Amino acid sequence: MEKGAFSKKNKKIIFLLLLLISFSTMSFIVYKEYNMLVPDIAFKTPENLVAEKSTSTFSVSSVVEAAESFMSLLTTTQISTLQHTYTSTLAKKWSNLPCGSSCRNGIQFSTLTTSQLAAAKAVIQTALGTASNQGYDLFKQILLADDYLNTSGGGSGYGAGLYFISFLNEPSATGAWMLQFGGHHMAFNIAFNNGNVVGTTPVMLGVEPTSFTTNSVTYTPLSNKHDAMASMIASLTTAQLASAKLTTTFSDCLMSPGESNGNTNTMPSTKQGVSCSGFTTAQQALVLAAIESWVDDMDSDITTELMEVYTDEINSTYIAWTGSGTSGSASTFLNANTNYVRIDGPSVWIEFVCQNGVIFPAQIHYHTVWRDHLRDYGADLTNTSLSSIETTTNSVQSVKLYPNPTTEVLNIETTNALDNASIDVYNVSGRRVASVTNVSGTTVTLSVNNFATGSYIIRISEGHQSFTAKFIKK
Repeated sequence: MEKGAFSKKNKKIIFLLLLLISFSTMSFIVYKEYNMLVPDIAFKTPENLVAEKSTSTFSVSSVVEAAESFMSLLTTTQISTLQHTYTSTLAKKWSNLPCGSSCRNGIQFSTLTTSQLAAAKAVIQTALGTASNQGYDLFKQILLADDYLNTSGGGSGYGAGLYFISFLNEPSATGAWMLQFGGHHMAFNIAFNNGNVVGTTPVMLGVEPTSFTTNSVTYTPLSNKHDAMASMIASLTTAQLASAKLTTTFSDCLMSPGESNGNTNTMPSTKQGVSCSGFTTAQQALVLAAIESWVDDMDSDITTELMEVYTDEINSTYIAWTGSGTSGSASTFLNANTNYVRIDGPSVWIEFVCQNGVIFPAQIHYHTVWRDHLRDYGADLTNTSLSSIETTTNSVQSVKLYPNPTTEVLNIETTNALDNASIDVYNVSGRRVASVTNVSGTTVTLSVNNFATGSYIIRISEGHQSFTAKFIKK
């Protein structure tokens, strides 16, 4: 082989090796519109670029650390505005209306300095999911939508500065507390206890208009949730749609704006619509996909834990709707005023409704709410995890046991009032260790202080019905 040819070939090999090494040490981000790979050392990530989802493990400690960093920048007066002792009344103080501090807890974004606001948003970013159009990305888009309303005729009653953040109880990696944040068209209530997330709801999300353009970027914040619900309801057959259709017309979500602003609505004690137990595997998958489009606003670890619960309960979950639409055509659903779709399970409750616009009256806008029958507000911070709540359910009754595990008392809640029922408790050997008769009402507190440590079965009998569930005495 000639010396010149050998040298030229080796230069090519060395060049290719250097190029391969340089690519392997770079990190990349994906340009959303053109699917181009661009090294992230080239520029800061702007809003129209989607970074790869973080693989870091979520922890309550990281949320607490972010909260403590935020508070370290505040004055004593600001902290007293931000943080309050948890009460059920304060927990329920949230709204989808542009009503400022009259219907919300905490400190307003517009009163914070630039560094304080950045630290407040860092708390929220740490607590939420990282997927595109979900979690923190969705949070930012809804703030942009409110700024858009402000400059499009809405005026001073709208804007990102009119959002709030609050802590109910002191943030702690071991204690019980709640993180609240939101404003017009947004309310998050995330509950923590003993280092665990124990409640992710209520969550209210809305947007007007449904699509808007700011700085040459077009946003559609709730499009994935809308499309998931429309695909789900369109998958039903004509007969299923007829069974699922409600006679009531909804101008707003039943369970929003929560218990604030005088809303005393409650979730129906009897399931309405059509049961998912008769759905095909494909139809059930679409129901779960619709549910997950809300649950994905949380961190991926929390999403996984909750979706396991909601998936296990799919056969006891019901779908209901009202408005217009044609089986097999997703585009014919959720496109006009008062169009409404609901998912109601033993745990999950999700509503999506279309309303005429307020600032843009010729267009519809969206209101949505995600609630949980068993986990709202972390059951006043008594839950110990998202998945350890023991329930048993049929079409007319759901029984909840908490806290579980427990040390002194066991609370038993039923969706419908018991009437002359009996409660029996059995140990793992099948021996009855406690019995209560003539039980009436929806809430019973059972003392287990003298029970030995271990697992127990509780049986509730009423007429021809009986329910069994397990709990752990620590």
